[in-house]
Amino acid sequence: MRFRFVLPMLSLLLACSAYAQEHRHPISIARGSEKIATQSIADVNVITQADRSVRFYSDLVKGRLVAVNFVFTDCGTVCPLMGLRYAQLQNLLGALASDVSLLSISIDPLTDTPARLAQWSQKFGAKPGWTLVTGGKADIDTLVKSLGSSAVDPASHSPLLIVIDDKHGGPWQRLDGLAEPTTIARILREHLAPPDKQ
Repeated sequence: MRFRFVLPMLSLLLACSAYAQEHRHPISIARGSEKIATQSIADVNVITQADRSVRFYSDLVKGRLVAVNFVFTDCGTVCPLMGLRYAQLQNLLGALASDVSLLSISIDPLTDTPARLAQWSQKFGAKPGWTLVTGGKADIDTLVKSLGSSAVDPASHSPLLIVIDDKHGGPWQRLDGLAEPTTIARILREHLAPPDKQ
């Protein structure tokens, strides 16, 4: 009699485990040397500034070293500064730029079409390796929250940059989105350096 209940329970546990492994990507976030709660990156559909539909985690983050910030094209305060810093960062990284993905997520997806994101990034001289994304509002809200930002409303937007080392499995680092490009470049280089040279 008990055997009849064991098999369905085992099947349910295995199915839940498979779902969790496929859809959750836990990483610890580091603030300085302090680690905070594990996060899971939402693998939602997003659209790039090139009008290409991709999955955020699977296509843009998995197995890579990425820096993520949150912007919107109508922003007249911190977003242009963050755009400028990303452009400067690409120049500072030089040849290493191809080893790092810069991602900007629009927190105003109802306004920010792929064309608007492309035009906005071109103002800063964006190069390949810097991807801007928009998408459905519910998906973007889920994504932004999964990355540890509470600013899903442009009116409450504050500058934030997250370095995610999914290539080496290191902890996340949360930085001020207006951090100096030299500081961001140094942190990214540390992630790219061989372990014996760190």
